[in-house]
Amino acid sequence: MSSGAGQEARSESLNAAVKKLETGIELFHADRIAEARSEFEAVIAAGAEGRLTSRAGDYLAACDRAEAAKDGKGDDAFLEAVMARNDGELESALKICTAGSRTRDGRFVYLASCIRALQGEAEPALDSLAKAVELDPTNRVRAFHDADFASLNEDERFLSLVHDHSDGG
Repeated sequence: MSSGAGQEARSESLNAAVKKLETGIELFHADRIAEARSEFEAVIAAGAEGRLTSRAGDYLAACDRAEAAKDGKGDDAFLEAVMARNDGELESALKICTAGSRTRDGRFVYLASCIRALQGEAEPALDSLAKAVELDPTNRVRAFHDADFASLNEDERFLSLVHDHSDGG
């Protein structure tokens, strides 16, 4: 395949991903959540450009929240996980955080990273924290100030995650 043909194929793939994202957004706003979810999942499965997959992931999390609200389960699971963590029931809290679509919700992923850090599981904690920051960049600041990560304060990967170097500084 020539470089021109490769560029054309990438351009077509990008255009298809953009179209799926746009369709998903329209469906989401029309309250057709299941159909919207399919479009967003297709964008991610296609391995589209980072910004597109990130946006699709944001909308998937919004789909999760919309479906949970319809089920009357809104923030109950998150509050339940926080209470279990606060009561020292770390395994129970972690189980809640890692169930189903919650692995795409920045709140649950962040809480799971806190729990793993408290359990002394540095690598899983850092993996979860990286995903939590990707899902919601404000988790970077939360982690910097969170005592749950005290055991990781000297870890280079942790320091890299909590200090934003995207501005060149």
